[in-house]
Amino acid sequence: MAGPVPGGAPSSWRFLVLLKAAIVADVHLHDLYGGYGLRELSRGALALRTFADTAASTRVFNESYPAFLAILEDIVRRGISTVVLLGDYSDDGQSGAVAALKRILSDYETNHGLRFFTVFGNHDCFGPVPRHQSKWLTAGGGGASVLASSDPGAPEPAVFAPEMLGMSTAGAMQAMASYGIARPAGVLHWETPFGTRDGLDERYPPGGDPALPDASYLVEPQEGLWLLMLDANVFHRAGAGWKLKADAAWDHVLTDRPYLIDWIRDAAQRAKHQGKTLLACSHYPVLPLTLEDTGSGVRAAGTASWLERMPSANTGQTLAAAGLEWHFSGHMHTAGEVKLDGLVNVAVPSPVAFPAGYCVVEASHGSVHVETVSLGHVPGFDVAFSAYADEIRRGHLTGSHGMTGSGTYADFLLAHLRQLVATRHVPADWPRLLPCLEQPIGHLLPSGGPFEGLFTRRPDMALLPLRSVLEDYYVLRACGGAAPDAIDQTRTEFYRGLSKALSGGLRQSNDSILDEYLFEVISKNLI
Repeated sequence: MAGPVPGGAPSSWRFLVLLKAAIVADVHLHDLYGGYGLRELSRGALALRTFADTAASTRVFNESYPAFLAILEDIVRRGISTVVLLGDYSDDGQSGAVAALKRILSDYETNHGLRFFTVFGNHDCFGPVPRHQSKWLTAGGGGASVLASSDPGAPEPAVFAPEMLGMSTAGAMQAMASYGIARPAGVLHWETPFGTRDGLDERYPPGGDPALPDASYLVEPQEGLWLLMLDANVFHRAGAGWKLKADAAWDHVLTDRPYLIDWIRDAAQRAKHQGKTLLACSHYPVLPLTLEDTGSGVRAAGTASWLERMPSANTGQTLAAAGLEWHFSGHMHTAGEVKLDGLVNVAVPSPVAFPAGYCVVEASHGSVHVETVSLGHVPGFDVAFSAYADEIRRGHLTGSHGMTGSGTYADFLLAHLRQLVATRHVPADWPRLLPCLEQPIGHLLPSGGPFEGLFTRRPDMALLPLRSVLEDYYVLRACGGAAPDAIDQTRTEFYRGLSKALSGGLRQSNDSILDEYLFEVISKNLI
């Protein structure tokens, strides 16, 4: 992972680079200036999501606006003109949030010459019909929160806000048509999986359901660069409504859209024959983001809640056999790369979760170089802090882990992630460990065995609270296994020692409360 250093790529690349693109995932833009009914109740210019909702979510909300602007400014500074949005560009598909996003994109198109291409994520559209959204909001100066709802029948005290309505897929295609979804002007090539069927109302296979369009397309925005933009949102009927198959999404894509694999194979063959660099992009990963070599094959590693969101390794192998070599995904709000059978899945971090950033891709003479850019200075990231402080005072909220005292955006997101460990992650992944969070790990591990030598050499680590160990795990997972500056190097070395001891066949036979955690997570996934 590299920081936003002028020049970006290593010096050996500078005279070879022919193609360059920025890839941004999971912006989750909340429209700070949308009103959403608050303007009738307050003179405040901002419509803020509440601190309670922010602290409970895996992403932050109000900070999305300044964070996205900071990324776009860095892209402009680097001289990049092609920008991919990997879905979840909106908070929850609200027409107001999408309109705010389009105003920002239009400004950077007009003033800086950027060109945007997008795919849909699970937060951008909701299948054949729109979805009502209701969010708790507060004005910029703080004060009581208001429930803004797109449902005109929502009971009081909800405030009716029609711009809160989440879009249908057809509505999203219409709204984002000029960002690659429809045939754009000025590109060298553009196609869909359906041959000449390229109208927004014709994006489905012969005999398919017109209510379930596929917004995939292939575009050549600069000579030699092919972007294979894959719509991986698969919906199915659920009672009277529709449900998105977001968990293990690519497994469902290959099952429900078999024509896509043929199109991918054909595009990969044509790209190789014509000397094009083919980069595939979709919202969801095509490989499990943590893979373990078992000797006889590979398997996905991680917690149960993590694994249920991952595709099978077979899905990745199928796409690799079709000729796909590079795929960029969002959805998980993590960074990192994983490779299987020649297919590389690059997990692009989100601007609204630790570690915030985006990716820059440079290609030359058949080689591809990916730089993960850390989002550093974010002017205005604390725009909601005064409202947060007011809410904390009034509601006596606890467990914020110093979020509102953060001096930098990175510190704010790190504090946000750390406080989620006890309130969200551990209850979902290891509920048995909840009563032990404040206990030193030296008291929880069995005496003797591989741990005794480790603690003899590092008695300070024996006093490390379990909470800190678990927080480090989720930080490392978010960073794709790369140890960030946020974790002290001596602790990382200690975790490596644990991993080495446990993977050497010294797993404890007794029922230590940490046994399963240490063996299955630290030794197989963490380091």
